[in-house]
Amino acid sequence: MVSSIEFSYKTFSRASPSSRTKLDIRELGIQFGCFRLIPFVKKGLSLYKDRFLASLPSSKQASADFTRPVFTAVAFYLCAKKHKLKIDKVRLIEVCGTSESEFFCVSTSMKDLCHDVFEISSEKKDPKEVKGNRGLT
Repeated sequence: MVSSIEFSYKTFSRASPSSRTKLDIRELGIQFGCFRLIPFVKKGLSLYKDRFLASLPSSKQASADFTRPVFTAVAFYLCAKKHKLKIDKVRLIEVCGTSESEFFCVSTSMKDLCHDVFEISSEKKDPKEVKGNRGLT
């Protein structure tokens, strides 16, 4: 089985010319009506770049390319999900000009490396437990 880091590294080498266009975070904020996400997306992308590069051998670090729009789109999507905002994932994939499989691959890699930033709580809390904890304060 290939780890998500290795698989994500392979996506760096498969960049078609159409996926090389610049995708601005502010542009996504305008298109999807989520201006407040911009600082969170910037922070998440920065941490992902640092952690991804740190996980690579020094010989491969120079060839890592984070300019592809899929990275910006995935960070935007994960931040929106964390802040419980609805984003049309299909439209986002179309805007960034990537495939759904590449989007999923980069998403998995970002969640693995930056779980502290993009952590999405999928576990629903028991209402009785939440009510019981109120008595502690």
